[in-house]
Amino acid sequence: MGNPETPITPGERDVLEQLETYVETTADTEPLTRETALTYLSEQGFERHEASDRIEQLLLKGYLYEVGEELRIPPRS
Repeated sequence: MGNPETPITPGERDVLEQLETYVETTADTEPLTRETALTYLSEQGFERHEASDRIEQLLLKGYLYEVGEELRIPPRS
């Protein structure tokens, strides 16, 4: 999981936990793209621009990564 020297904020952790929940419940039926992540997070009460910014930070810090159109969450250690 991410660089231990690059901690995430509580807000970023909230987004990551929400996305983990999404993946756990829908991984077999729907891939996690930026658009589906933003839609899901909006349904969970996040402002769309706030969710987008936090996803971007999680990508930059290595807590998420992209493969083509799909967002993926590395396993936590």
